[in-house]
Amino acid sequence: MKRKIVASCILLICVVTVMMGVSYIPQKLLKVEEKEVLKIEITNGFTGEKTEVMNAAQISQILLNLTDITIQKEQSAKDLKGYHYSITIYTDKGLAQQLAIHDEETVIYKDALYKTKGKSIDKAYIEHLLKEVTNI
Repeated sequence: MKRKIVASCILLICVVTVMMGVSYIPQKLLKVEEKEVLKIEITNGFTGEKTEVMNAAQISQILLNLTDITIQKEQSAKDLKGYHYSITIYTDKGLAQQLAIHDEETVIYKDALYKTKGKSIDKAYIEHLLKEVTNI
């Protein structure tokens, strides 16, 4: 009986370790296809201003800037305060993905802090849009 309990505990520890390890594998930042996106909402983390982007060319440019970004989980973001920009992507099914850009190399996604690998995030176009597009 004790062997079964010990074996079960060891198996449980192995499963949990593998699951946690898999979450640290580098992955693509964007989980949505460009053709499915209807609008993107951008929130300025400094001012709270929100901008809705519905222009196809602007949506394409935002997604182009984020498509090649690969991220790797670093830690929980529960203690991290603030962000530069929050990006919420909508499709015809509703909210598709939400992330916060903390800086060029740091993203908050699903309550975890991720670092970019290789390519950094270009915030210049997002800043340009916030100045250009009518706020909501």
